[in-house]
Amino acid sequence: MKQTPWMLILLIGLLSSCASRQICTRPITTSEPQALALVTASQKAHGRAAFDRIRDLSVSYEGRWASIGPRFQPVLVDSKFRGVSQERIILSPRIIAQTHTGPGGVKKVLRSPGQIAIAYNGTLSREAGANQAAALVADAYTLFLLGPFYFQQSGTVFAMNGESLVDEALCDEVLAILRPGLGMAEEDRCILHIDRGSKVLRRVRLTLNGLDSTRGAEVDVTFRQFKKIDGVLWPTDFDERIRCPFKLHAHHWNLRGLEINRGLRAHDLKLDRWTDKAARPTPALPH
Repeated sequence: MKQTPWMLILLIGLLSSCASRQICTRPITTSEPQALALVTASQKAHGRAAFDRIRDLSVSYEGRWASIGPRFQPVLVDSKFRGVSQERIILSPRIIAQTHTGPGGVKKVLRSPGQIAIAYNGTLSREAGANQAAALVADAYTLFLLGPFYFQQSGTVFAMNGESLVDEALCDEVLAILRPGLGMAEEDRCILHIDRGSKVLRRVRLTLNGLDSTRGAEVDVTFRQFKKIDGVLWPTDFDERIRCPFKLHAHHWNLRGLEINRGLRAHDLKLDRWTDKAARPTPALPH
């Protein structure tokens, strides 16, 4: 008897697990007071007063991909370039600049409201799929870093969504609807898993509607090893798992460095070159 090819097994799993989506699609136009209060409490637990004094962030990451990720979503993963990164974020107006380094060389990304530009080893990319993926990644990683503060943006509504366990901690779930969504998406939906006791945000589950090939997919990212830096509680360990169309581990990465308020401006973050102020490597996290 012949063995069933593993891709067929994967397809069967894809179809069966996608039948049990966990992020609701019902229309919600106004926030529920209890849900809004929980998000506000989580922001306070993470250091809202200190966060409000932040104007820009310089961060560095290092991560590794599970074997399935590059096979399932090669454009989104872009594993030849996304290994270690230096990233700069200006919070308002939101500008995200990234320099990714991997076995394929250097990928640079510049994301500003409604715009995205990327270059591979100095060559500007005009590939629509690569640009969509870069915009989605830039926005999503900002969400992962900022946690509950990301959801301060206008156009977001909140609703209660039940409860769950994350790392054995009982969490209240809040559904957040982002309009616009991540990257080029008109809308994305996130489930915030907020620790019932500490109000720390322990996990987000989100849709990935900003890329044609991931529309309908869902992933969750669990936050661990929090550090308080300059009055704000930051996650430093991130674990990503695909939840739909199938359930598999995707990506694990760590925050290696963080610096607050260098005084960055838009002119410091050109796609082809960062100024010396921006290019200075991010200091390692304190022990």
